[in-house]
Amino acid sequence: MQCVIPGGEQANMGVLRGFARATLIVTTGLLIASFLATPAFARKTNLKINKEGFTSSKICGECHTDIYNGWKQSMHSRSVSDPIFRAAYIMAFFKTKGKSPKLCLGCHSPTTRVTDNYELDDPITSEGITCDFCHSLKEVKFTHPVNTAVMDVGRVKYGPNKEGNVKIHDIKYSPLHKTAKLCATCHEYRPNGVPVMTTYSEWKEGPYAEKGVQCQYCHMPQSKGQIATGVTGGPGKKIFSHNLAGGHSISQLKKAVDVNIAKVVREKDRMTIHVHITNSGSGHRVPTGIPSRKLILFCEVRAVGGKVYKEKIVYEKAIFDKNDVELIHDEDIMLGRGVTIVKDNRIFPKETRKETFTFYLPDKKDAQVAVWADYLYEPLVPQAIEMRIEMDRDEKISLH
Repeated sequence: MQCVIPGGEQANMGVLRGFARATLIVTTGLLIASFLATPAFARKTNLKINKEGFTSSKICGECHTDIYNGWKQSMHSRSVSDPIFRAAYIMAFFKTKGKSPKLCLGCHSPTTRVTDNYELDDPITSEGITCDFCHSLKEVKFTHPVNTAVMDVGRVKYGPNKEGNVKIHDIKYSPLHKTAKLCATCHEYRPNGVPVMTTYSEWKEGPYAEKGVQCQYCHMPQSKGQIATGVTGGPGKKIFSHNLAGGHSISQLKKAVDVNIAKVVREKDRMTIHVHITNSGSGHRVPTGIPSRKLILFCEVRAVGGKVYKEKIVYEKAIFDKNDVELIHDEDIMLGRGVTIVKDNRIFPKETRKETFTFYLPDKKDAQVAVWADYLYEPLVPQAIEMRIEMDRDEKISLH
């Protein structure tokens, strides 16, 4: 079965602040997610592959155990169950009077664009960005507001390897699965022409694309493992990681941005601090993804005596609606209610920003200077609240 479906992007992380700090150098960052596949030489023949629709990832995991286990740890596998997404999804549902599922689930559970299962009662829908969606993808067409995925759903599984001889399903070589274009299915979103999420185009216009460095290089690094039960990976006996570490990963965040104090100048009671912040390890702008994510550069001076001076610079994309009100909630941003980008000072790949902070403190007093960067995302997250109602009561007094 072949079909064409549209895509979107996921918001997948909670508050993450103050994860890295040092007097001179602090590292943080943000990277995109992507997909990559390798063919399997399945040993099992009793598995039930859906020849007319999507096959559950649990079936894939019967043979591709190492890859499946990696995917299960990813935010792709949690793109529907993630409480942050669910909170935004519920808000969007009510704000649109039930019209939002097609948009939201188009990327958080992209199989719905084929199955139309917006009620979430099909088990495959709850798998989120499941194995068979990515490996049924033939082509990505650039369209607005979301890019279009050309699908071939059924027995054929698409991947980047040219070899493979299995009985359980067919394998077809896909150059697409080696490129960042695959990720553009969901990581590019322009409602009403407003560039809300532009992770793919940020990469495309940057130095990494020019050098041929794809999204998969950072987000699907190779590691030891079996491509299928009893079958080791390709060259070097490695497989591609499917946990797709990105903006939700502290280790990934720490790789992307370098912060250092270039110079400190004191003139009587004035202290001027020159700070360099560099997007040294991210293939797109920092931060990227949904505009509610921010990067904050802090500079702090501690003078002798305990007095603390502190300033900050915020790097962000600020989108305003038709009433000139900034959109701060994910559901409003994703529903395309923005009309104007008022601010976008996010840092480009390999770019160094030279910032200056000025403080006034007592002359001839020693002081300690520290700079650091925080990655900040403040979504609405539902919290458990106890609701208790006494329905009936009976009391007796026991007399001796």
